[in-house]
Amino acid sequence: MTSVKMIFSYNNNEKAVEVPVIPNELPEILQELENEEIVTHTKTLTLLGNKKPRSFSLNLFLPTKPYDFAKDTGIEILNLLGYVTSNKIPMRIVITDGLNELLNIAVSVNNFKYYFDRGENIRCSASFVEYIFATNTQPEESEPLIEFSTVKAQINNTRANISGVNIDGHNLVRARDILEILGIDVGWNAERKRVTADSKLLDIHTEIYNGSAYCYVRDLSDAIGVNIEWDSDNKTVVIRGDT
Repeated sequence: MTSVKMIFSYNNNEKAVEVPVIPNELPEILQELENEEIVTHTKTLTLLGNKKPRSFSLNLFLPTKPYDFAKDTGIEILNLLGYVTSNKIPMRIVITDGLNELLNIAVSVNNFKYYFDRGENIRCSASFVEYIFATNTQPEESEPLIEFSTVKAQINNTRANISGVNIDGHNLVRARDILEILGIDVGWNAERKRVTADSKLLDIHTEIYNGSAYCYVRDLSDAIGVNIEWDSDNKTVVIRGDT
């Protein structure tokens, strides 16, 4: 195992220390899953769950003086474990064999203990669990629920059908349908993205779908000075007044 290296680090290699003596056995990784069992009258069913964070332990020989077989002394490893636990930060363990990366994992220290043997070297054991970094990404906004329909209109004593759209529970009507029924010349201001009525800009909330402008009935009523109401019981646009 002379080509194997084990590096402890924290804060994106702000501090990185190589383990001076590689353990005889590399860590055994424990991967548990959140499976559940459901017992029925006839059989036991298993519900497959998510993976839990991986965990493992290490037994380390940390020399306190130079040895031919050791790359350095081990005091810095012990200091690093003390630092990350005192400051409540994760660390990273990387194990390589030549150009092969055997393990690269961010971990939190579950516990560690150590003692000085008769040669005044440090014997240390530590257990680790995989550290999952929280992300700051915001959930994507869901697309609005859009439903197109044909809406009945009652204009004094005249009945007509106009195009409507329901956006997340809010009803809008096709502005052109209403205005043309009222004999109003309809235009479009491309710069402002607003409907015009007899060349007057209707600066009201406007949604564009399939090339048509949809507005709220009440907004249209106020903009053109005509009494337009929405009869929710009969799902009918009611227009009253001198048209």
